Amino acid sequence: MKDNKHSLYIFGPCALESLEQITPVAALLKRHGLTYLRTQLFKPRTNPDSFQGLGKDGITILETLRKTYSPAELKFVCEACSTDQLEIIAPWASVIQIGARNMQNFELLKAVGKRFSEHNDFVLLKRGFANTVEEWLESARYLMQGGVPKSKIVLCERGTRSVTSPTGVQLDFIAAMEAKKSGFLVITDPSHGSKRSEFVIPLAKASLQLGLDGVMVECHPRPAESVSDAKQAISLEEAENFIKTSL
Repeated sequence: MKDNKHSLYIFGPCALESLEQITPVAALLKRHGLTYLRTQLFKPRTNPDSFQGLGKDGITILETLRKTYSPAELKFVCEACSTDQLEIIAPWASVIQIGARNMQNFELLKAVGKRFSEHNDFVLLKRGFANTVEEWLESARYLMQGGVPKSKIVLCERGTRSVTSPTGVQLDFIAAMEAKKSGFLVITDPSHGSKRSEFVIPLAKASLQLGLDGVMVECHPRPAESVSDAKQAISLEEAENFIKTSL
């Protein structure tokens, strides 16, 4: 499951926008022997007028990428927010992502367990904004009871709401380290856990120094033009520098 002997790396834009956007990100991963690419077709957004993802239309982009990269060379990370979306992304997703808002969507967790197959590398389960570690682990148990092996579940700490942080969120390393005691692989999302691009790389480095199993980082060829969470996206140059120094 791991991209290298040290850590699990997932890189890519917050949401899949176009072939032009995703192609240089895929090339970046290829250059460094990494495989897990964020290709989010569906995006749950607080603002109903915000970009919600390309949905089914994004499948044509995945099909085009498949003409260049084999499933072994490039693995798609896709989020499902409902059972209907799960049916759409499951054939394409090496990684099925359950986002923070759906951590306790128990029917979705059950459905993922039933839908999971050898085609899927693992399920990525994010912790909710205000959920305890115990609740996080219980959600993981829903996946396990549904049929997902424990070794195929990766927990992702994405930060909690904060009244003291200037960005309104903070990455909870203590929660991540506590969850790791349970025997699951645990990674962090320093992009959502900081909401500001200048903090992403330092938090990613800290995650690895603390012995966590990897990071999921949002990067974009033109961060300022990202249609989703532009303020927390780092450039491909920044992503490449981090990869070079951490592999």
